[in-house]
Amino acid sequence: MTTATLPMRRAARPMSAQRGFSLIELMVVVAIISILAMVALPQYQNFSAKSKLSAALSEVAGGKIGVEALFSEGSTTSDPSAVGLPVEGSRCSSFSVSMDGASGEANLTCSLKADTKWGGSATLNLDRSKDGLWKCTGTGAPEDLLPAACRA
Repeated sequence: MTTATLPMRRAARPMSAQRGFSLIELMVVVAIISILAMVALPQYQNFSAKSKLSAALSEVAGGKIGVEALFSEGSTTSDPSAVGLPVEGSRCSSFSVSMDGASGEANLTCSLKADTKWGGSATLNLDRSKDGLWKCTGTGAPEDLLPAACRA
């Protein structure tokens, strides 16, 4: 017999010891991912709230230049648009301005839009002293979330 007439046999492949993941391995992976999510989600929410408050501070800080310009001209206003603030910002639902021409004191207030971390009654205030120094304060929002300049 020639080799051409003999049927060709395949070499037997050894069966692999494992063809997939076991249920226990999958459950361990799901448990690890769940634990990581439990730790990461609150940190992400705090980071998000801090960034919203910082953005609100930058929105209201734009009015400081307008206040200084009005004081240098010897006039005052209670209109936010007169100091360069919009009616509503992306993080502030409204702005208010109060200026005292006699003492040189002023106040810019941003009423924050509602958030799960502080509800709907929080504000960021920029107060100008008679010496011309600005100080930031916040009310209604947790102090640890306020920008560093606004913490007491």
